[in-house]
Amino acid sequence: MKRFAHLFAAIDETMRTNEKVDAMVEYFRAADPADAAWAVWFLSGGRPRRLVPVRRLAAWAMEETGVPEWLFAECYDAVGDLAETMSLLLPDAPSTTDAPLHRWITERLLPLAGKSEDEQRASIVQSWRELGGTERFIWNKLITGGFRVGVSQLLVVRAVSRATGVAEGVIAHRLSGTWLPRAESFTALLAAETSDADVSRPYPFFLAYALEGEVESLGDPTEWQVEWKWDGIRAQVIRRDGRTFIWSRGDELVTERFPEIAAAADFLPGGTVLDGEIMPWKDGTPLAFAHY
Repeated sequence: MKRFAHLFAAIDETMRTNEKVDAMVEYFRAADPADAAWAVWFLSGGRPRRLVPVRRLAAWAMEETGVPEWLFAECYDAVGDLAETMSLLLPDAPSTTDAPLHRWITERLLPLAGKSEDEQRASIVQSWRELGGTERFIWNKLITGGFRVGVSQLLVVRAVSRATGVAEGVIAHRLSGTWLPRAESFTALLAAETSDADVSRPYPFFLAYALEGEVESLGDPTEWQVEWKWDGIRAQVIRRDGRTFIWSRGDELVTERFPEIAAAADFLPGGTVLDGEIMPWKDGTPLAFAHY
C-alpha cells in the first residue's frame, strides 16, 4: 500500500503528463505483479462498489475520533469530501503496516461484503489504526467507492509499455474487454509473444499535410479527387479473423463504445480496414461536433 500511496501522491501533485507517466513507469518496473494488476485496474478507472453505507462510516469515524456530530458536519462541509474528512480527523496511527496493496484489497476490502455490521466496523477501525497519511486517504476512498486519480487509460497503457518494452497497441488490446486485476493477468499483459494482439493492430493513421510545393505540381485539376474535411472522431474499423476492432487515433481500443458500428462491420469481408471519421448523423445530415 505504501508504494501505491507514493505513486498516487506523485500523480496528484503534478499537472504535467510526462511526470505522471514517469511516476507510473517507475512504479510498474518494481511492483509485484499482484500489486501492479490492481494498480492498472484502479488507474484505468476501475472502482470497487461501496460495501458500507457512508452514514455508517461517518458514525464509526466520529466514535473513533471523539468528535461530536455537529463538529464533524462542519468539518465535512469545509472539506467537501467524506474520505478526506475522516483521514484528517482520525488520530495518528500508533504504527503502520507494510502489507502490499493486493492484500489490502483481497483480505480487507472485498471481504467486507460478507461481514455483519459489527464485523465491518471492527475491520475498518482496525485498518484506520494501521494506516496513516496518504495510505489512509486511499483506503477511505476505496471503502467509500470514490477512488479516482488524474490519469487516463491511454497514459496507463503508455506507462506499462515504457516499463516493459511491450508495444502500446498490444497492451491496449490485452486490457480491452473484461480484464481482471490478478497477478496472472498482469504477467500475461507483459508477455513477449504478441500474436494474440496482432490480429487487432491498426495501420498508421493516414494524416493530411500542408502542400509543400506549388498547387500546379498536383497536375490537371480535372484529375483531382476532393472530399470534405469531416469533424468527427478519427478511427479505424478493422475486420480480421471473424472479429471487429475499432481503434481511435490515440491508440485506444474503443470497440465497445460503438456497438452499432461493430455490428455493421460483421458484414465486411475479412481483412477490411476502414480509416475515417466516426460521426453522428440525423436525417442524412452530419450533426455538429458538440453532439459527440
